[in-house]
Amino acid sequence: MIGKFRSKKKIIMGVTAGMLVVGGVGYYYTAQHNQPAAAGHAGHQMSGPVMAMGDTVTLDAKARQLAGLQTAQAVTKPLNKEIKTTGKIAMNEDGKTYITSRVEGRVDELYVTAEGETIAPGQAIAAVYSPTYIAAQEEYLLTLENVQKLQNAGKDVVQINNRLREAARRKLQLLNVANEDIAHLEHTRQTKDHMTIYAQFGGTVLEKQLLPGAYIMPGDKLYSLSDLSTVWLYADIYEKDIASITPGQQVVVTSGAYPGETFTGQVTFINPVLDDATRTVKVRIAMANPSGKLKPNMFVNATLQIPLGDSLVIPESAILDTGSRKIVFVAQSEDTFVKRDVVTGQSADGYVQILSGLQPGETVVTAATFLIDSQTKLGSFGSHASHGGGGAASAPAVTGDQGSGESPAAGGEHSGHSGH
Repeated sequence: MIGKFRSKKKIIMGVTAGMLVVGGVGYYYTAQHNQPAAAGHAGHQMSGPVMAMGDTVTLDAKARQLAGLQTAQAVTKPLNKEIKTTGKIAMNEDGKTYITSRVEGRVDELYVTAEGETIAPGQAIAAVYSPTYIAAQEEYLLTLENVQKLQNAGKDVVQINNRLREAARRKLQLLNVANEDIAHLEHTRQTKDHMTIYAQFGGTVLEKQLLPGAYIMPGDKLYSLSDLSTVWLYADIYEKDIASITPGQQVVVTSGAYPGETFTGQVTFINPVLDDATRTVKVRIAMANPSGKLKPNMFVNATLQIPLGDSLVIPESAILDTGSRKIVFVAQSEDTFVKRDVVTGQSADGYVQILSGLQPGETVVTAATFLIDSQTKLGSFGSHASHGGGGAASAPAVTGDQGSGESPAAGGEHSGHSGH
């Protein structure tokens, strides 16, 4: 829809410019037509300021100057398409996790009390009074005593006691009791009333889900964490650009919060479903965030550089888009231009790829294309003026075959009819 609006805007601007230039050319022609008879006679030896025959238009030097006509050559050059868009920072879903309890008991103390705090792996986060933990310690101490007392018993008894000791130790480990705490228990032979819960994972606390005094069960969620050292950016890519996006492409990101600073990321996922309302596709970009500057829900700008390779290109201003056709005007000489259909590819850096319709080195009109196109529809100014007023400025050059005895007026009228 945006493309159609821009196309209509270009057509309106072009038509307006064309009317102004046509008026100037018309004034130029009128001035030429109203010159004295001697000058009018000399006009028979030259073409009109603007002449059109089919898809070919001829403009004399004055008409080209009034139209502001400019040209450029079709050349082969490398293109890099730049896609600019906006996006929103989100949490890395791969880095989201919960810290859960492995024992039942009463939470008597919390060491991490606020959301937004950072927890390191293995950090102590709470102290829990747990009968299960107390019983597991006592069981382990009992196995230690049995191993020590019965170390001189039969071989089978010693092996059984050793297995029981290892099973009791394993039970403490499954409760997430640190090896240091187990070693301390072996050394002191004294049980602890409270079990220290350590974080299985590290990250930033998104949600604290318990308070001191709460009774917890195995599997209960204690904290919700996210690893914000990496974040995701979800960017909106318009439908017309989605074919250029592939996983692995580099993305440059800027934020109004950090002027002059850039961040980089990499495309990791392209949503397979198009948003019907916005005609965009969500693209996920993984970004390193070691300093934590990129905050979830922050809006940022993203730029993708897409190399298009070497292509035959012309300036975008040379293309006249009618909606059903793409047209250019090719210079046949300094003053003659021919309409030609072309097939275009992608646009970048002010240029558009030409897939067919032009050859390298051909010259195309880049300014005043609307004026020239209007002449192919309206016909020659000089020819119409000739019918209206019998002017000589648009008549073909008078030759000796027409007879020197004819008056200039008669000769002009006769030539005008012959041109048709």
